[in-house]
Amino acid sequence: MTSPAFKKPGSDRPHYTEARPILCGTINLAGSEIPFFQAMMPIGEVVKQLDLVENLPSDLRAKWRLEELFQREIDWERVKEDLVKGYLKRPNKLKFFSTLTVALLPLDENGMLAGDYGAIDKGPIPLDWANEPEWRTADIGRVQLIRDTSGPGGALRWDPHRVFAATIDGQHRLAALKTLVLEGGLSSKAMESQLSVMFLILDPRAGFNLAPGQVADGENPILTVVREIFIDLNMHSKTVARARQILLSDQDIEAKCLRELIGTRVGVVEDGRLPLGLIHWQNNESAKFNVGEKTGPFITTVELLYAVIKDVLDLKRPKDPLDGDSVRKFVSSIEAALDVSKHIQAHEAKYGLPPLMSYVEEHHLKEGFETPFPNPTAPYIRACADSFSKIWRQLFLDVFTKFKPYADFITEVEKRGGIDGDIASYIVLPVKAQKSKREEWGEDAPKKIDQPLQELAKMKGDDWAFYAVFQKALFRATKIAFQHYDVTPRYTHRTFSEAWVSFLNTLSDRGLLKVKAKHDGAPVWAGIGLSHANHTITWSEAAVARICSLLVLWWYFHLYALNKSGAFLTKVSGNQGAEKYPGCKEAQRSVMKGLEAWAKYIDPAIVDNSKKVSARAADRLKELLVLAKDEKATDENDDISIPPTDAGEGAMESADSGDTTDDGDLEDTEVSGPDQVM
Repeated sequence: MTSPAFKKPGSDRPHYTEARPILCGTINLAGSEIPFFQAMMPIGEVVKQLDLVENLPSDLRAKWRLEELFQREIDWERVKEDLVKGYLKRPNKLKFFSTLTVALLPLDENGMLAGDYGAIDKGPIPLDWANEPEWRTADIGRVQLIRDTSGPGGALRWDPHRVFAATIDGQHRLAALKTLVLEGGLSSKAMESQLSVMFLILDPRAGFNLAPGQVADGENPILTVVREIFIDLNMHSKTVARARQILLSDQDIEAKCLRELIGTRVGVVEDGRLPLGLIHWQNNESAKFNVGEKTGPFITTVELLYAVIKDVLDLKRPKDPLDGDSVRKFVSSIEAALDVSKHIQAHEAKYGLPPLMSYVEEHHLKEGFETPFPNPTAPYIRACADSFSKIWRQLFLDVFTKFKPYADFITEVEKRGGIDGDIASYIVLPVKAQKSKREEWGEDAPKKIDQPLQELAKMKGDDWAFYAVFQKALFRATKIAFQHYDVTPRYTHRTFSEAWVSFLNTLSDRGLLKVKAKHDGAPVWAGIGLSHANHTITWSEAAVARICSLLVLWWYFHLYALNKSGAFLTKVSGNQGAEKYPGCKEAQRSVMKGLEAWAKYIDPAIVDNSKKVSARAADRLKELLVLAKDEKATDENDDISIPPTDAGEGAMESADSGDTTDDGDLEDTEVSGPDQVM
């Protein structure tokens, strides 16, 4: 006999939906218990009662939190062309939709997303049949859950004015159905078709139980869980855009570190974070940040910043998470980059964790009980992110906000409302909402949006700072210089950040960081960041290495206030050169390889003479080095205190032969810095 709950549930107040029959289940596989409630709904009610995440209630000018924006964008072109025209309207085509997953999210009294479901003094009028002893009713804020005490059955209803039914899996399917119904494309019989819908209620009163350490301080626990479930669901269907994976992943060390650098709200300037208005984190346009007006306000992208952080941290993930040596190497690389165990020890009360290596040895590498270790657990990842903030965050921020090309550009972005004004609010809107906003602005739209975006885009073309290949090289050089700052003569007098940014700004002021900078009629960056043939930007890892290498060589030549580049390169090549100029010998090799290719191109007559090729490249390198010398450079600083390499070994190593000049000597080059750069 059918349960009364599955006949015709009783009447309820108008602002509650009809009590819908459900089957109750739960998933508990990792210490967190997530209840779910399976229902069948006619298409007509699906399109009326369920909503799209891009419609999450917010004023268009609200200062949204980043997690509130994670799935706003619908690909409406795909909805209309692929799903509606190509599938739902296709004649004689069988149609089937899999289960939609819907999170019932609480709204506060202002209609904005709330952090919890709260309580109510009095729920809706009770259903007659629900008063029977076999039913148990729970009012979870404005969601009412009625469960059979002896089985998985029950009923569910909610107040649509205080609960947002967000479709976190199947958004495009729901958008297609809404479009089809709006166009009148379904018969009354088709509207009665039943769809499977899985509801989530993330509250302990519904059986939800979150394991300790899953949510960081200050996070909205409901949105945090919804975000993770969304990623899990979508990772196994259509691939989530790379930037979104990075922004939403809580299991990736570099992704967590990245989120320590960037703002959490649109339109807000937060201490210790880059405003979201400066970062291209959406994927409805090109992932670059200098390709036209639509990327006008950006100084970096999520994907590029993630690549930079991966490069800086250089974590050695194991190919085989069961191989003890590889796992230990991975843990050691985490410690080398982030000092995570030291950080944990310094904040023992906060974390309550043993050192990372001790944990791994006990829980993953213990003989006879080995288990894979592909990644640290969530509490350790959180500690890694915190330690990243302590060690690296300020340095990243100083480069992004005090390095002159970025600092000047940020000032212009702020003037035009790209950080906390109209542009900042507009640029994060979904395409449809942008269209509506432009209609609202009317004739003022070009002045508010188009003109300032065009102006900002034009400011980027000349500077290396706005090219991904240089930004990656810049931070790689920053890491090298930072790690070895204590060997330099000024490290006790100035913080590294101050000295490094000052050095970079000197290069910028001299015009050396212009893409088309020239010296002696030849492009400064030819063979390094520009192709030696047509002087176009080279987009390759080799170019990143060469640009980084030149910055490192310039740094030491400038910081030691040297005057003669030949003497400097002799020191670099000496037996003890690594002690005074760490990384310079490798940098020299890298730059020389590019300059040798340049030398062969400009003088084909020497192509077959490796010594002449190396000599020409060496002369060019010496000329370039002097362009970055400190204004206070003197010959006294060029005193060679480190012996040269053993006899028979060239003073500058060539990628082809190891030779540099015909006689093996390095002559000093002196040119004036700024006057030689055009």
